[in-house]
Amino acid sequence: MCGCATLVKIYPGSGWRVNLPKFFAWQRKPRRRSADQLNVFSSQVGIGTLLQGELNGTGSYHIQGEVVGDSDIEGAVVLAAGAYWKGNVTADYVRIAGKVEGNVVARAKIDLAPTAVVTGNLTGPVVAIAEGALYEGAISWPRKTQVTRYSERRDPSTTTLQA
Repeated sequence: MCGCATLVKIYPGSGWRVNLPKFFAWQRKPRRRSADQLNVFSSQVGIGTLLQGELNGTGSYHIQGEVVGDSDIEGAVVLAAGAYWKGNVTADYVRIAGKVEGNVVARAKIDLAPTAVVTGNLTGPVVAIAEGALYEGAISWPRKTQVTRYSERRDPSTTTLQA
């Protein structure tokens, strides 16, 4: 076989389909959001729980209650809708759907959901702000990056971020 494209008739009345050589048959890998990769959390602060003090560690943290204090997490921090954090949040990846009073610093990405309310500065190489999210403060990031604003097209009831 020469590796050329060939036309193949599928069935009468259906039209033609083009058979391409194998080197054209690659498919684009589906792109996933950072939040989609968080399916298991190593630690959780549940609804109605108040945690006071510093929160340091590794892994992914799902916050559904209240935290008063600063953090430095090697991993992800996900603040669910209805959750509250007073203090500075530092982590590799930060997703906020609740309320934060303090600065947010991410080494990889900050993602504000439509229900997010942040009073403080946002610092990270990637900052994504959903339509409807509120923040009061400055946004800073290294050169060669940009702030992304988006409209959520998914059904919010299907995410793990709801309280």
